[in-house]
Amino acid sequence: MSTTATIVPLKKLLRCAIYTRKSTEEGLDREFNSLDAQREAAEAFISSQRHEGWVASVEGYDDGGFSGGTMGRPALKRLMRDVEAGNIDCVVVYKVDRLSRSLLDFSRIIETFDRCNVSFVSVTQQFSTTSSMGRLTLNILLSFAQFEREIIGERILDKIAAAKRKGKHTGGLPVLGYDIDRANRRIVVNPEEAELVRHIFKRFVRLASPLEVARELNVEGLTTKTWIRADGTLRTGRPWNKADISRVLKNRKYIGEVTHKGTVYPGEHEAIISRKLWDDAHKILAENYHQRSARTRAKTPALLKGIIRCGHCGNSMGITFTRKSGKLYRYYVCVHASKSGYDSCPVKSVAAGEIEKAVVNQLRALLCAPEVIARTCRAAGILEAAQVERLQGEKEGDEERLRLLREMRAPLLGGGEVPRGKAAVDLARFEGEIAQIEERITAVTHSLQNIKSDRLSERDVAESLRNLDSVWRELFPGEQARIARLLVDEVIVNADGLEVKMRAGGLWSLVCELRDVKTPDGVRLAGQGDGISIHVPLLLKKRAGRKEIIAPDGLDAAAPAEAPPQDALVKALARAHRWQEILDAGKVGSIRELAERLRVDRSYVARILRLTLLAPDIIETILAGKEPSGLSLARLTKTLPILWHEQHETLGFPQRRQTLVGHNMF
Repeated sequence: MSTTATIVPLKKLLRCAIYTRKSTEEGLDREFNSLDAQREAAEAFISSQRHEGWVASVEGYDDGGFSGGTMGRPALKRLMRDVEAGNIDCVVVYKVDRLSRSLLDFSRIIETFDRCNVSFVSVTQQFSTTSSMGRLTLNILLSFAQFEREIIGERILDKIAAAKRKGKHTGGLPVLGYDIDRANRRIVVNPEEAELVRHIFKRFVRLASPLEVARELNVEGLTTKTWIRADGTLRTGRPWNKADISRVLKNRKYIGEVTHKGTVYPGEHEAIISRKLWDDAHKILAENYHQRSARTRAKTPALLKGIIRCGHCGNSMGITFTRKSGKLYRYYVCVHASKSGYDSCPVKSVAAGEIEKAVVNQLRALLCAPEVIARTCRAAGILEAAQVERLQGEKEGDEERLRLLREMRAPLLGGGEVPRGKAAVDLARFEGEIAQIEERITAVTHSLQNIKSDRLSERDVAESLRNLDSVWRELFPGEQARIARLLVDEVIVNADGLEVKMRAGGLWSLVCELRDVKTPDGVRLAGQGDGISIHVPLLLKKRAGRKEIIAPDGLDAAAPAEAPPQDALVKALARAHRWQEILDAGKVGSIRELAERLRVDRSYVARILRLTLLAPDIIETILAGKEPSGLSLARLTKTLPILWHEQHETLGFPQRRQTLVGHNMF
């Protein structure tokens, strides 16, 4: 009797990866934690399927302290890479929400599993993604998981709102001036940083420029907040910028308040700055905001608005705009000319960008002139003397009032008994007035001492103005406009140049700002002191339909202003003579053939060739940039006489009589 052996086919091995996740790090340091429990349950399930060829992978995919609402989990990323590489046949989790709580993210994960022929199994919710019923069950479970996640998020937001209403600290990065007391979940004042916050507010109130405050802090080597993170690592500060200063100025924590969705609540922490300092800073911020809004509407700022006027009519010049081919052009226009007609005023209008550039260039040069420095110091002396005289008068008046009050108080104290009734009321009133007057006398004495200690020398003024010249280009337009209005009292535009009237008092105020010296209170800088008036020779030329302003490089009023040559005219002259040489050499037979070779219109070639008929002295004048105002290429090619003397008359060039051999062209 023979026995036949039955051959049982071997099951294909199914490589199973176990993924575990916990939202928080709480309890992960225990010997047996939530991740271990999830892994143990998954391993037991895989062992129960050993007869089907299931084998647990030795590679662990554990995400401790990561939310299920994000795909940015290290172990999940590693799992997906191994799935893409074909190293995994099945993914096993304890519950479906361990893999993801987002329906959209989960659908993407399952799509990747399907593409790579990888199945997915949940231990406590026994189903498989290989069947349609399993997919339906999976989507239902995942929808509930996402709903639970959203409910948890709403509860957290409600808890934060309730804590904010009570003025509590609800987390976030530490701010300058405060440290986080993690044990009591509150913020406490850092004295050293609090002093820096107060310094930032005070300097901004003085300078009205976040950029300047940031620059000062960086020069002093100060940085933003430095703190130690919860994990013990050091987060070092970095250099300041304008945005950092703005964030400090707008943080209501510094006045003891907290905000939540636009609502302000009293905070339980201590304030760092006073309400008055906060209001002063935010008044400047509000002004800057309106200025920025106006500049946005106008595209570019009007640097000389309010201080520029027409020298011929005596009227102010307003800013106006025009747009051509998508480009914005700005002009200062004489008000009289705009109302009465442009023929009534020789100045009419000037290009805003060019006149501003001319004023700024001369202004920057003037700031370093010895005469300006001397007059600034002289004006400073006059203003300081007036301030000292005023303060001395106030002090003497207060001292006399103090003497009288003390004499009136003496009888109430002479009896040795405690005053009662009306006498007690009178004594209290005298004591209050005496204290106020003594406080005023102390403040005036301090101001007098400051004036003496902060007195500026010519060397101080020269150094400060040189520093301004070096940083002028780095200032944003609002700061440049503020300095221009501080320094310049009036800009008068004439046909032959500008009259720039400067304020010596304004120069002194600017120098005080640059050297961080307090300007004495009560002094009106505008219109006082020894003002400076400078004539800047300019050449107003109309070219290509626009009025150009040609300014000298230096400050010498006797030096004539020379214009650079017009590129269009110079190129046309060169082109005309080059084309004429081609015709004379016989390289082309006619103007038509030349135009065809150049691929341009024949009439254009003919008009350009007419420029070869220009008088030699006219060509020299054009190449030197000294042609009459309003001369353009179109005018040259349209109305160009043959005779040279007619060319001078028609185009506005001065006549030059020359006797030539054989005939007189002039």
